[in-house]
Amino acid sequence: KRLPVRRSCCQVTHCFYSSLLKTIDGAHLDCVVKSHPAMVPMMHLLPENVLVSGDENIPGLAASPTGDALLRPQLLKMLPFTLNRLTISLQPSLETFESQLLQLINADCHNTQPGPEGALSTVAIQERRLHVGVHNGWCFLDKPQVVVLELLASGARGRADSTSKRSTSDSKTSTIVLGLRSSLELKMTNHQALAIVFQLEYVFSAPIGRETMVRGTHKKHTNTHTHTHTHTHTHTLVVLHFFSHHLLSLVYLMVGHKQQNVIKKKMTAISKQNFCCCLSSAIILFQAFSAVSNIAHLEMDLQRDGDVSPSAQNEGAQLEELPFTPVHAPVITLGMNVSSSVSSRNSLAHLYSAGFPQIVDCGGQVADVLDPTEPVHFDPQREETDLLQGNLPVFQFLAFTRIPIAGAGPDWPRDVYFTFQFYRFPPVTSQQLKLLTSNRVQHKTSDPLPCVLAPAGKDGTVNPGSPGLQVQFRVDDAFLRPGEKRWFLRYLALHTMHIDIWDSESLLLIGSTAIELKYMLRQGKTAVQALHEVEVLTTDYVGEDALLTSAGLGQRSASGPMTVHTIVRGRLHVRTGNIGERVADATPSPSHIITPRKVTSGFRGGSLSPRNILHLNGKHFIPQPTESCLFMVPHTKSTSPCTSGFPFTVFLSTWERLPIEPREERSKVEGIANMLSQAITTQHLLFASLGSAEYMEFVLKNPFNVPQTVTILSDDPELSVIANTEEWQYFKALTQTPTPLEENMFQWEEGAPGPRVYLRPKESIHIPLKYQSFLYLISSGGSGMPLIVLTVSPQVAFKAEDGKPMAICQVNVEPTPHVVDQTFRLYHPELCFLKKALRLPPWHDPAVEAPDGRTHISVRCSDPNIICQTRMLVPGEPQDVYLKVPGSPSPTVKKFFVMVFTDKWMAAPSQIWQVYVHFLERVDVGCVTGQRTCQSLVLRGKQTVRKVKCFSSHPKEIQVDPEGVFVLPPSAVQELQVKVQPWRAGSRFLYVNAVDVENQRLITAWLLCLNVHQPVLSKAFEVSVPVGGGRGSSRKITYTNPYTSGRTFLLRSDHPDLLQFRQDKFQISGGESYTIGLRFAPSQSPGSVEIMVYVNNLEEKTEETFCVKVNYS
Repeated sequence: KRLPVRRSCCQVTHCFYSSLLKTIDGAHLDCVVKSHPAMVPMMHLLPENVLVSGDENIPGLAASPTGDALLRPQLLKMLPFTLNRLTISLQPSLETFESQLLQLINADCHNTQPGPEGALSTVAIQERRLHVGVHNGWCFLDKPQVVVLELLASGARGRADSTSKRSTSDSKTSTIVLGLRSSLELKMTNHQALAIVFQLEYVFSAPIGRETMVRGTHKKHTNTHTHTHTHTHTHTLVVLHFFSHHLLSLVYLMVGHKQQNVIKKKMTAISKQNFCCCLSSAIILFQAFSAVSNIAHLEMDLQRDGDVSPSAQNEGAQLEELPFTPVHAPVITLGMNVSSSVSSRNSLAHLYSAGFPQIVDCGGQVADVLDPTEPVHFDPQREETDLLQGNLPVFQFLAFTRIPIAGAGPDWPRDVYFTFQFYRFPPVTSQQLKLLTSNRVQHKTSDPLPCVLAPAGKDGTVNPGSPGLQVQFRVDDAFLRPGEKRWFLRYLALHTMHIDIWDSESLLLIGSTAIELKYMLRQGKTAVQALHEVEVLTTDYVGEDALLTSAGLGQRSASGPMTVHTIVRGRLHVRTGNIGERVADATPSPSHIITPRKVTSGFRGGSLSPRNILHLNGKHFIPQPTESCLFMVPHTKSTSPCTSGFPFTVFLSTWERLPIEPREERSKVEGIANMLSQAITTQHLLFASLGSAEYMEFVLKNPFNVPQTVTILSDDPELSVIANTEEWQYFKALTQTPTPLEENMFQWEEGAPGPRVYLRPKESIHIPLKYQSFLYLISSGGSGMPLIVLTVSPQVAFKAEDGKPMAICQVNVEPTPHVVDQTFRLYHPELCFLKKALRLPPWHDPAVEAPDGRTHISVRCSDPNIICQTRMLVPGEPQDVYLKVPGSPSPTVKKFFVMVFTDKWMAAPSQIWQVYVHFLERVDVGCVTGQRTCQSLVLRGKQTVRKVKCFSSHPKEIQVDPEGVFVLPPSAVQELQVKVQPWRAGSRFLYVNAVDVENQRLITAWLLCLNVHQPVLSKAFEVSVPVGGGRGSSRKITYTNPYTSGRTFLLRSDHPDLLQFRQDKFQISGGESYTIGLRFAPSQSPGSVEIMVYVNNLEEKTEETFCVKVNYS
């Protein structure tokens, strides 16, 4: 469109645009209106029919480096936030405000629409609604949500009367406020111009006949009565003041139906939820949304599955993704979260008197003692120049300190065993260790003495000899590969060793801990040692408390919020040491260049067996000695002078090559072809680790006098050609290979089986190759058996233009164990997909960061059937690894590895995580605190007769019948009765194991998912107990038997450490009263606690529940 240009200033043009202005001849403005498809995803950030330029500040859009944010708009990531327990209080009070509001509305209705025959109709409040939306200064980002408010008594959990009429006595005792009956999910981003807008709406109703009441509502009603009409009041303007302390002041302008009577009332809404976002402090004016016919109620907590009508959604429309918060929080790495402390003087004296042998060097001198609370200065040059290049790391497990926990006895655990993995040695499972209790008198129960660990046999008897358990590993040139010494020292300086502690009887996991290995660096000393006292931690998932109601009984929320609690199960006392040893001269680092050997002699005849053929080029394949480690096994004696004083030490071979099956006899033609193929085959031995890329260069020579275009073919995708020049340069610099690099050396054609390279006559070039495997090729042969290594031999063939091979490179790969940085144990119901998020630790390595400041993180999994992925987030935000694991039957334990890469070309994993998934049989149990609930379990027999005993993770809350050992015949079915009596409300997860006591093997495991409700209180009491003094306080409660006959009752409490009964069991006749004696334990610090008292019958069914609030002052 062409517009004329007129001569004037902008003010005159805006105010007096008329024919008086002169047109400039020859000047015009051409404008074209076109659609911009790139702006379609951000149209929800702007209102309709508005002019906006690229330099406008539009909250929700990322800033553009070009200055025009609308050219290629980039949306900011929206994060979900939950708004809970929001209450609104009005000044001077809700009763006064609504009373004055009703008076003005009634006066307005009487003046504008008088009733028939002069009758006066009274308008009442039918409903209170709250509109909540996120506004960016231009418009709402999403359609505002509408929730129904209910009347709540301030400070009480119950709801008040829903009508506007209430007694004067009730208003004096408590303050009535408006509150949400459900939570709200809002999407926001970290932008200071975004604000949460609240609008309060009232719905009124008025009678128009004897039995008819019409209300102003958000829905459109149709009525056949001719005298029926609708009277609606809505709001047209809302003024919101946002302050930094989240105090919102609202001013409402009410408009009548015919006569506009403005009623200005100031109200204050205080949110109990702290928003995790920045709110603007400016005063914003918004046009309120008066189209109330399109509002829908948000009653998520009251709707059941299947109550939503299908007509409420548009047929065939695309569903919009809602903000979702996972039930389980991401699992955080344990390595640096375990606190290490110094043992008390009393504990050190007790450990010293136990008679543990000292860690000594090869000369018999006691190793230098390091303080685990002081920092360690690592000097790599001092380690390299050390005369004692060999290392003998030693771990001594000395004692375990029990910590009282809810649901377990004071003597739990009695027997334990440990599982861990050091460096790339095979995983270690220790023998059974018994906890020996000290006979010394403990003056302070808060500081219990550690229980000394002693090796025990299968029958539970303690083996004679020195107490404790020692595990040691020999790290020398026979174990380390050439050039691996510096990586081992880096492992000691930067890593922690993960240890799992198990109950030997129940095979239940007690907890996990981690020990820093940097105190094993000798730094030129002959031997070092350090004593660690670390906490044994476990995680517990607990849901929110649920109030027992008739409507909610038997139902369970599928997506209720879960809280992750870290529980300290005990403290482990471990002594670590490192003894230096003399070794032979170090072998040189291997070369990454593979050069074919020149064959000067031909085949002299004889048998065409593979042995004679391999003799032609056998010098390139040099078998390496197998690796070995030194670690503990039971019932053996040690002959090493460095382990005198500790029994149970032996050398074991950890690797065995699989037997090679003899090949079948081949024909003469095949034998000749095989001989010729072997003559041009170069073999290369490679020790590969999981996830690590092994780089090599093959020297390819054109033996012909004419040019050749060679095609490179690989029979295994794990052995590939590096065709990218940038990647080739990266690996050359990483391995320090001083060979020439040529850009664009390879040619890729569509449909070609592999890359091609052009060679001049008699020319030799270096072909870069990379071997990288994400599959775990090492499996265990069973308990006490050596590991099985699955070797592979991929080949790369170089074929000339006639299709015949010019050379063959065969890589014989021997997988070696890898370093495990972190171990996770997850429990999940059987035959269900496990979806879990593992939280990545923060990385601050400038060498691997991109120019935009982000670290490109990629993940791989050793199991191809498991989905493993991560998402790139904004800098500073935590990043998670998402897993999706297919389920297996109980009690299967699935083991896999997750490799985390921080470099672009994934040369070596920065961390390797070992993940165990224990699949258990799930049982859902709904119960009430303090009351016993029975659940039946079915145990099926296997092929042989077994002696079985069942154990629970919380013996004080779960009892399994039969309690002792019972015989399970083959293919038999045994019914187990589980009696659950919890003392804490909310959603919880408990475990039950069925163990073969003879072989110490797990038969079946159950995951009990408890949905525990709070009981209905009968009475509430409050008592004050003085602080200190050590005497406590005594009180009495009178209980009357409501039955006509005599009954026997049991007294229970959820805090037996704070409250004791004079008699736990009493008998009373029908209709008579009994005085319950209570004894409250003293406290050394002020505070308050609520103690539940349960009066149960002989079947542990709760008759009455009392709540006693104890104030310690």
